[in-house]
Amino acid sequence: MSSPCHVPDITDLESSSVGEKEDQLAAEGLFGRGWLPPEERGKLISEPEAEEEALGWEVVATATSKCSRSSSFSESGSHLDKARSDGVPEDLIMGCLDSSCSRLFGPNEKSRCSGCGFFFCPRHLKGPWYVNYFGNGTPLLETHLPKPGQVFLCSSCHQRLPLGEKGFEPQHLALEVQMMKATVLKPEEEMLEGIPFPLVRSAARALLLRLLEQLRHGSRNWSEAEKEWVWSLAPELVEQDVGWLTQLFRQTQWTKEETTLCLDLLAKVHASLAGWEALQILSLLGRSAGPACKLLGAGGERKVGLAAVHAAEALKALNPTEITCCLELLLDTAQEFANSDCQGGCRAVLSALRHQTAQESMAARAFRNEYFWALETRVQALAHYRQRGIENHGSAPYAESWQSLAQQELLRNLPQEAELGLLRQHAWVRHMERGDYECCKHEPAWGEDRSFPLAVWPPYRTCAGLETAPRKAESKSAPLIVRCRYRDEPSRGKTKSGKVKLPERRKTSGVLLKKDPDMHKEQQVGQTLRLLEILIWKDPKLQELLNSEGLSFEDVRATYIIAMTGPNTAMLEFIDGARTLKYVRSGRLDGGSAPFGPKYFMTNGEKGTLKTFLRLNNNRDDFAKSLARLAFTSAISAVLSFVAGLGDRHHENFMVTVDGRLVHVDFGYALGKEPLDSMLIHFAVQGGRPATTIQYDELIEAVTDELMERIFWPVVCRAYLCVRKYPGLLVEMFYTAMLRTPRSALKGHWQQNASLWQEAQRFVARNCAAGMSEPSAERFIYSLLQHCTRMERGAQLRDELKGLRLGEKTTQAVSKAWTVAKTTSRNAAHEVIAVGPEAWQQLQQKASSAASTALEGTKRLFS
Repeated sequence: MSSPCHVPDITDLESSSVGEKEDQLAAEGLFGRGWLPPEERGKLISEPEAEEEALGWEVVATATSKCSRSSSFSESGSHLDKARSDGVPEDLIMGCLDSSCSRLFGPNEKSRCSGCGFFFCPRHLKGPWYVNYFGNGTPLLETHLPKPGQVFLCSSCHQRLPLGEKGFEPQHLALEVQMMKATVLKPEEEMLEGIPFPLVRSAARALLLRLLEQLRHGSRNWSEAEKEWVWSLAPELVEQDVGWLTQLFRQTQWTKEETTLCLDLLAKVHASLAGWEALQILSLLGRSAGPACKLLGAGGERKVGLAAVHAAEALKALNPTEITCCLELLLDTAQEFANSDCQGGCRAVLSALRHQTAQESMAARAFRNEYFWALETRVQALAHYRQRGIENHGSAPYAESWQSLAQQELLRNLPQEAELGLLRQHAWVRHMERGDYECCKHEPAWGEDRSFPLAVWPPYRTCAGLETAPRKAESKSAPLIVRCRYRDEPSRGKTKSGKVKLPERRKTSGVLLKKDPDMHKEQQVGQTLRLLEILIWKDPKLQELLNSEGLSFEDVRATYIIAMTGPNTAMLEFIDGARTLKYVRSGRLDGGSAPFGPKYFMTNGEKGTLKTFLRLNNNRDDFAKSLARLAFTSAISAVLSFVAGLGDRHHENFMVTVDGRLVHVDFGYALGKEPLDSMLIHFAVQGGRPATTIQYDELIEAVTDELMERIFWPVVCRAYLCVRKYPGLLVEMFYTAMLRTPRSALKGHWQQNASLWQEAQRFVARNCAAGMSEPSAERFIYSLLQHCTRMERGAQLRDELKGLRLGEKTTQAVSKAWTVAKTTSRNAAHEVIAVGPEAWQQLQQKASSAASTALEGTKRLFS
């Protein structure tokens, strides 16, 4: 093979006269070696119409196009491309991923790097080079090397694979990879000394190290070649980075050799194990406790139990608030240990939780409340299954008793006053759920001397009983809105001088009681979002930005507490001063937020805005801070909504507080799920549903460009970089949420499910882009949300439909809206996408087959 060292870059070729370059290259014999003129290049390189592609939507290919399309919830491209890009579909990459580029893709501007599989604009791809082969026998790098033929590389891949550099011979690469697999962790100087092809060996080492980085932080399953290689290096890898132990536990096939090695490594390094890594190991060990005990033979239960003790010991590094967010994951782990009759593992988990309850901090007091209700929910579920005759936990007796034992142990170890508070809370909630409201009133049943904590209230606040009769919220889920008297601890009402500070508002606060078959799944999604928000605000740069605006974490909290009280009942934190976006748009200002009583501040037909709402609820000094809160919380909410795949984002599921916090509510549709009526409206208007909804037009009108550039976009990028550092933890949390479905409950509690585990892995790989470098990931989320801001027509139409409330005229209105939507879709298809007749016929057939179902589903918009 002739040397490719003088092959020009594609942008250099296009910057001068194309005809002169073609003649020159043809004379030099380079034309046949890989370079093609621009008009021919599209036959070999997939350049989808990115600007016409609806973000995260299924796009109909033209009749002449040969490149395949996929929806945002399917995997796109070939097996090699999926392995390279680590699960991120091309539909989500809406801008060049080069860190120096700020360009969003237009038509025919999306080009794939042959190395990493990600997309860049043509001017940030080097090449082309024509490569016949990289040598034989490279199964380890089969999915990480370009395929033979035309090769285009991004700058990062070209640094690892320096095609065109003098002295680089690609045909020797496979041999070098095989020779240095076992020594790749040695210093580079030792490996390059005295070898005939230093550039080739350096490239082989760079490729292997890049593969190790992807395997360390990725969530996909390893290939057989990757498993064999990593397990051969396992002791060295764990010695250098303890986090490798988590991946080894995740990828093990639980053979005797692998199981023994994992347990030995855990015993050796558990003292230096990070809390989040220990949490994942404990969960993985719990799900595989049964097979592991059998493989290890006599004494297997003791060995697995000891490993659980080691992992649980490392959980002490986490604070009570962080453990609270992972309660369901840990209790599921305890249940798995109990099901396998590994009592030592179950007790290790409960001991770690008991350690948190013994602390005296406010966070520990809040943890006790949620821990009590988590155990109570399991006790209630077990009683329900027994009544229905459902075999729930196998044959191990301990599996059906540990929940009650743990609950009584919690109460026994608490101070008498704290124990009494939990029992009073339990009695009050049960009366409320049964509708015995007279038994729940402030007078004569409870009062200040019988006050008790509530799991969704701050730990310094206690409830003194019901203030007014509860009412149902104006939504189809219809939770009860309960207004209660409260009493704060004296220390919370004192100034620094010790004088008592008079309260600034009435001594009442709210709590929501909700019953829904999917409530437990919604609660777990909410806990995951709480955890991610905590992890985000640990970032030093974000803390610095927050402090510079004179704000604290509570000022910008964008999540809320959900505590299960039964298998399908829960109480939710009531966000004081919060109004739905629908209410804000209506232009009303009620007596709860202003001294002038109920009134309209807009004329009929005029739409209210976020800026007007905040201006009327804040004085001049507080107004600026309210806009900063809105920018912070909008950024955090946008990232959390995308990462968790929140659906059903209409204007009643966005709430804004009078001090500027924006909060997403109602997680019944999450993890990529969307109501049928919403899907069809998005599909009819613009081809499919967006990846996330930001309400950008109203946001930019309120906070202005200056705050968007100073706060919103920097917070979006930093928050996403923080979240994607924990792909393994997210897989565990989302898998726990996926198990909480009514079908799983009917089958007998939350049993492990292999297909759901794989679904959780794919979902996290798709949304976290773990295979990207940090600069590319920052460009990814920025371009993605930038594109989202342009595609909110479907959400706006759905909000308008929900606002009609036509009663008996619902059917006629929906029919008319559906007709208009189909017409809009047809015009958009011909004018923008220009689909071929065959593809358009398939599109019409799909729309017609769904129309009758759509009509019934869309009616629910007005309920």
